[in-house]
Amino acid sequence: MLGIVLYCLGVMYTPGPVNILSLNRGVQSRFATHIPFCMGVGTSLSLWFLVIGYAGSAIMSDSFLPVISALGAAFILYLAYKIVFSSVDGILDGEKQSALKFRDGVLMQLLNPKSFLAVLPVTAVQFPAAGVEGIQIAIWSVGLGVLGFGAPLAYTYVGSRLSKYITNTKYLKWFNYLMGATLIYVAWDMAYHHVFLVLF
Repeated sequence: MLGIVLYCLGVMYTPGPVNILSLNRGVQSRFATHIPFCMGVGTSLSLWFLVIGYAGSAIMSDSFLPVISALGAAFILYLAYKIVFSSVDGILDGEKQSALKFRDGVLMQLLNPKSFLAVLPVTAVQFPAAGVEGIQIAIWSVGLGVLGFGAPLAYTYVGSRLSKYITNTKYLKWFNYLMGATLIYVAWDMAYHHVFLVLF
């Protein structure tokens, strides 16, 4: 059972599109305003664990992953665009950027192929090996969703601590460029490995 938690910690808490975006939001908005987004991420993960845990490969075929990956890459590019072209004027004077909402967290995590890196091995291998079945799948799904909620929240917290050391909006703009470029790379990597190589 500890192996399930350690595996999920390793996958969920490493940098990915959701965590990168959360770091950016932590720098540019109040910590508390990002909590609904993080709750959406955790809810989405719980749903994936529930659906795949109970239905397994009967619902999730390999042919479905490229579709989800393509949609996810497009959504990440959209978010990168919003970050790169967002205004940083007034942020250091107390004006904060608009917060991402619960639905944004749900949508982003539903379309994030990294979710499958966490969910599929756990539900296909680790759950059966640990004897997790029936109602235990639901309990574990909720618990792992809570674990997933903590990952973007931790990155948001780090971002909020970093923001105290930024004294010029020029640095915020460059930080946006860096975060946007990182998300563009993530979207490209996702599209190349999970769509292009699979289909061609």
